Amino acid sequence: MKPLRVLLTSLRSAVFIAGLTLVVLGLTDCATRRIEKEQQVTGRIKKEQQITGIPQPDRWREFVARADRGEIEEVSDGPEEREIPFHGVSPRGGAVLAAHARAATQSDVFSGAFRLEAKTSYATRKTEKLTQVDMLMGSLPTDMQMTQMHPELVTKDKNHQNHEPRIDLETRNVTVKAWLYWVGHQADNDFHLVLGDTSELTSTTVFMNSEVSGLPPARPTQPPFVDLRRKLRQLIADNANKKGAFVTPVPVQITGSLLWDGEHRNPNNVGPKKPVDIRPTKAWEIHPISDLK
Repeated sequence: MKPLRVLLTSLRSAVFIAGLTLVVLGLTDCATRRIEKEQQVTGRIKKEQQITGIPQPDRWREFVARADRGEIEEVSDGPEEREIPFHGVSPRGGAVLAAHARAATQSDVFSGAFRLEAKTSYATRKTEKLTQVDMLMGSLPTDMQMTQMHPELVTKDKNHQNHEPRIDLETRNVTVKAWLYWVGHQADNDFHLVLGDTSELTSTTVFMNSEVSGLPPARPTQPPFVDLRRKLRQLIADNANKKGAFVTPVPVQITGSLLWDGEHRNPNNVGPKKPVDIRPTKAWEIHPISDLK
């Protein structure tokens, strides 16, 4: 009997230890999964946020409020043109750009005369690796350098025409990760998309202009021009904004061809006339955009 009792006791101990081991392993697995999930969430947050310099949230809120009151005047595309008022509203207030969405395709055709061919066609080189706005802008020549090297890109006749083809630097296709701060609809039917390299306005935010071009006059239904205008209007409808100024800058990935726009060389850079620091410091643009995510 004694050996039997010893055997039963040993079996019960073995079962208890095995059960305890399973419980520990289960808790460990749950903890591991929780940590992995937290790491995934943390990683996602890091990808969506990028802050350098001193945050200026109050300053951006004031800018959005001024935009809502119609107090922000944008630098226009040319001396003979004026910008079209932006009729976007918060998604809480209803459809955004409803009038534009109902407009016929013909009304979206590019109507400018300055470098029409370049602004409505894409470079043919292979798209470069993903980069950041500050890195891309820092690698490009200044407006003064471009004016000296390529005066033909700013020369225009009395009718404001310029038909210069793309120079070598403008044959690059690039992709940037950025945050969309605001959108302006211009008289030539381009949309200006002002990008920043930080997820909120800071003392060091670097801005760059990009443009969803008006439709090519010769081939207005050519892909992807029509689809891009639809996607942009949907993006505006889905994100709270005050007449084009986003309440919270929207994370985007922009692909397109580089172009130096002599109309917007310093000090007449794209963006608000005041304050001047909430706009690009160079006339380099992603123009036209070929993909918007």
